[in-house]
Amino acid sequence: MEGPPPSLRRQLLLGILLPVSVVVLLGAAFLYRQALTSADTAYDRTLLASAKAIGELLRVESAGGQQRLTADLPYSALEAFEADNRSRIVYRVSGFGGELVSGFADLPPPRPPDARRDAPPVYAALVRFYDDRYLNEPVRMAVLMQPVAGAGGQGMATIQVAETLELRRALARQLLLQTLWQQGLLLALIAAVVLWGVQRATRPVRRLSQALLAREEADLSPLPAGDAPPELRPVVDATNAVMARLAHLLAHQQRFVRDASHQLRTPLAVLKAQVQSARRGDVEPAQA
Repeated sequence: MEGPPPSLRRQLLLGILLPVSVVVLLGAAFLYRQALTSADTAYDRTLLASAKAIGELLRVESAGGQQRLTADLPYSALEAFEADNRSRIVYRVSGFGGELVSGFADLPPPRPPDARRDAPPVYAALVRFYDDRYLNEPVRMAVLMQPVAGAGGQGMATIQVAETLELRRALARQLLLQTLWQQGLLLALIAAVVLWGVQRATRPVRRLSQALLAREEADLSPLPAGDAPPELRPVVDATNAVMARLAHLLAHQQRFVRDASHQLRTPLAVLKAQVQSARRGDVEPAQA
């Protein structure tokens, strides 16, 4: 069995709140992605600053006619670039021939550029950022091609700086909660305004139904249509037309009853007189 049809109020609320909720959720998702992009850009600047700080400590030496890149870089030099103890920064400096000069030997070498996977370039062409893994842990990698010149010659060094993602994920969760909280408040405010508007818009309908219920059974006078909104005017006019037809039908029925009773009154009076005559003995019963 089918249930009762949904009320007009419910249809209005669903018809308004559902599209608004979808728009609000899509806006929240868009704002969240924009916030993550902004956060990645901010933290990528930290990685770039770390790579440039390492590049400032590189020098070129000449030994036996061969150019050799050297670095005097303690790990403590990167502590200033770590946001807090939730993230960790590791680095690797590769020489002119790709050999390890300083840093973590187990850090994977730079992968070939991939336009589909790498972040869009927002800095100079000598640096790029991408997501990678280090010791089975996701990291954000910055690769900087650093020109190095010195008394012993010049060349191009490769500097890699990787940061674990704990801080970025914590920031992402915080941004998500803030976005959902703000959008939830906005949705609640919109729902309250829509509910108030629907209540106000359906007030004439409730007033009309109360006026009909409060009428006497025989009251078929037309409903006042002066204060009815334009959307309810056809309903009021149709109701008045139905009540006018009912009033006409009742008047015709009453007239028919009056005519019928008048037509029956004379034969009944004659029959009554004959019965009375028979009872008094004025006429024979058989004749009566």
